[in-house]
Amino acid sequence: MAKKKSTSPVVWLRRVVQSAFLLLFFFVFLQATFHPENQVGPGVTFFFELDPLVLFVAWLTSSVVPQALLLAIVTLGVTLLVGRWFCGWICPFGVLHNLLTSFRSRTVKLKIQRGAFSPYQRWKYYLLIALLMGALLGVNLIGWLDPFSFFYRSMATAVYPAFNSGTNAVFTWIYNEEPGWGPMEVTRVSEPVYDFLRNSVLAIELQPQYQWGLGIGLLFLAVIALNLYRPRFWCRYVCPLGAVLGLVGKNPLLRLEKNESRCNDCKLCTADCPGGANPHSTGGWKPSECFYCWNCKSACPHEALRFKLEIRHKGHEKTAA
Repeated sequence: MAKKKSTSPVVWLRRVVQSAFLLLFFFVFLQATFHPENQVGPGVTFFFELDPLVLFVAWLTSSVVPQALLLAIVTLGVTLLVGRWFCGWICPFGVLHNLLTSFRSRTVKLKIQRGAFSPYQRWKYYLLIALLMGALLGVNLIGWLDPFSFFYRSMATAVYPAFNSGTNAVFTWIYNEEPGWGPMEVTRVSEPVYDFLRNSVLAIELQPQYQWGLGIGLLFLAVIALNLYRPRFWCRYVCPLGAVLGLVGKNPLLRLEKNESRCNDCKLCTADCPGGANPHSTGGWKPSECFYCWNCKSACPHEALRFKLEIRHKGHEKTAA
């Protein structure tokens, strides 16, 4: 089997961009936590304003689209042109799934098997239809499965309270017990660190918690853990926002092309594909499942794959741009 080459600069750039958006999500989350009166203020709702699913629900339920949600049209417009890029570069919940996926320890053969497209990936489209029909009938359940809503709710009701309580308990124990390491007093280090955390990360008084906090936390952990079974399980099989972007970006201008003369069918590209887009398949690449993460191109040891712009005219041959 061919040897995998080093990671390409585009993949490193994507990782930097993803990390920046994940940090931005945590920043706006903390802003809402420390200033609950501004939970719908500028910046805090940024990711929801980018979300086309929220846009559709607002239109279906009230026939009125808030001006702030018009930013989601930009997301749709770019997706229409260059595919489902949002899932691979912007979505903070997707970044978290990527991180967990990277911890998988599998043989290359198993990675190829589980990296390939599965017919069950159509489930998210069926789920999207059901959710939109429910919203049209006045039953709005999309907020439970929209990735930003689910991520924010899990952080607010389970993850952050657990982190906050656990961190407070650890530093309180250190202060009371002063374990000490020889002549060194641990509190000389721990107390400044604790003061910093209380002023920047930890909440002195948590907001009232919902009785379903434990259940939401367990569900969140289960969703994250499923990445060890299938790469980006939520994004492939469940995410209704991913379904919207997959439908809009089904025929993008930016497309994957394979050079048959260079390809030796090692399928390392599919082993590294988080979306199950079948980059190894001649004519079978699935743009609606592709996150444009560039993993496939980076993994190919023979430079057989490339992304290029193609303008397709109806009834005519495609034209490379």
